[in-house]
This record gives sequence, C-alpha cells and structure tokens, in this order.
Amino acid sequence: MEQIIKFSILITDFLIPILIGSKIFFSLIVAPNTFQTLNEQNARKFIRTIFPKLYIWCLIISLIITFSLLSVNVFHSFIFFLIATGYFYSREFLMVRINKVSDISKKQEVHKKQFSRLHNLSVLIFITQLIAMIVIFFISKS
Repeated sequence: MEQIIKFSILITDFLIPILIGSKIFFSLIVAPNTFQTLNEQNARKFIRTIFPKLYIWCLIISLIITFSLLSVNVFHSFIFFLIATGYFYSREFLMVRINKVSDISKKQEVHKKQFSRLHNLSVLIFITQLIAMIVIFFISKS
C-alpha cells in the first residue's frame, strides 16, 4: 500500500504543475496572441477548435489526478473530481451556448449581455479551477 501511495504522490506532483502550466500558457500566450495575430474570422475558427481540445486535455489529466489522489487524500480527490466536472461542463454545455450566442448575426443588447455573462462564467470556472489546483498542490507539500 505504501508503494501505491508513493506512486500516487509522484503522479500528482508531476501532473498538477503540468495542468497549471497548460492553463496559464493558454491564458497568457495562446488566447491573446490569437486575437492579435489572426483576423476575427480565423481567430474564431482557431479558438473554436483549440478550446475543446484544451478542455479534453484538462479533463483527462484532472481525472488521472482524481484517481491518483484517492489513495492519498479523498477530499483532494473529490476537489479534483469537481475540477474535472468543470472542464466537462465547460466543454459540453457552456462553450456550446457561448458559440451559439456569438454566432447571432444581428446582436441586440440582450445577446451581448448574455455572451458577457456566459463568458464571465467560463472565466470564473477557469480561475476557480486554477486556484483550487494551486491550493491543493501546495497543501499537499506541507
């Protein structure tokens, strides 16, 4: 059992920083440069193809961490399950609604507000996940 716990800790110590780094890299480098470099139509296409992949990447890594943490700390495992659920929700439901509102050709004020609310929710989920991962990583080190 001790070997399983050591291996689980090794996995989480390796994967949590990778997941955090992936999210930060995407947020600070990929997304801003996409809109600075590409025209609106191509930026939109690119973002719509990369976001689902980012969410799947984060979901898979989060689930691996979730199962690895089961033998170490059930509460942290549950938090990572919630983090994984956030990626699933964002990819399968929230992103679909954001794209739908964004595609409305004659946007009225109500559509702009709806887009803003949905986008802000996605950012809130993203930031909450990031903070939770950082907290769990550093708590597990103490």
